[in-house]
Amino acid sequence: MKPTTLERQAQAVERWKSDRGITGRDYVPVNGGARRTESKRAMLASLSDSAAARGTTPRFRAKY
Repeated sequence: MKPTTLERQAQAVERWKSDRGITGRDYVPVNGGARRTESKRAMLASLSDSAAARGTTPRFRAKY
């Protein structure tokens, strides 16, 4: 196993994003949620509702 550093890992992530045409730091991978539990779905819905009440959007993009 080859040891790595945070700097090398960050470079690998940036290469991965660049290969896919993703720019900036606003990229959030979408989680399909196929194996999500009902309690997790309820939590995500609650977070989304409270963000909407504040007039903001949640930091995640998930379908619950």
